[in-house]
Amino acid sequence: MSEHHQLSPDSQWGERCSVKLDILLSRVDKLTGLLFHLKGTFTVEDAALYLGITPSHLYKLVRKYDIPHSRPTNGRIFFNKEDLDKWIKSRMVIEPETGIHNESEQPYECYY
Repeated sequence: MSEHHQLSPDSQWGERCSVKLDILLSRVDKLTGLLFHLKGTFTVEDAALYLGITPSHLYKLVRKYDIPHSRPTNGRIFFNKEDLDKWIKSRMVIEPETGIHNESEQPYECYY
């Protein structure tokens, strides 16, 4: 006699919620990406999210003057999106044979 494993209603509900949560998180990611295109100036938290690094790592880059930033008032740090995009491109290494970006030689780690 073969056993058929049927999911209980609770576990079916849990799986449906998990799938819906994945869909919602995917939509949030897309919306966040769209919002980044609308902003011209980022805070530390925004810039860290945009770059895919932690805020503490971004503070280290700022402290070493390794990333373009400004402190117009009260010591708050701001980043210009165009400057960040140029900074990212300046650190991309392109393999001459393939024309493919090689991120293994990147000087900074990405945490996402």
